[in-house]
Amino acid sequence: PGRFAAGGRAVSCGHCGGAEFVAREAQLNTWRLTMLDLDWMNRTGTALICTNCGLIRWFAKEPARIQE
Repeated sequence: PGRFAAGGRAVSCGHCGGAEFVAREAQLNTWRLTMLDLDWMNRTGTALICTNCGLIRWFAKEPARIQE
């Protein structure tokens, strides 16, 4: 777990206000490529999961980890 920043601002949870997240890379599937069985060609994004409540925040650009 850690703290992250995106767009020059610290990321916080929109539900509970938490500031600690676990980062996971996730594939952003589209129906066209899925229909053609080409899911591997889809882009990936970063999901930050709040360690307090579990809310997931999605980012197309990878957020920067804040060094403490």
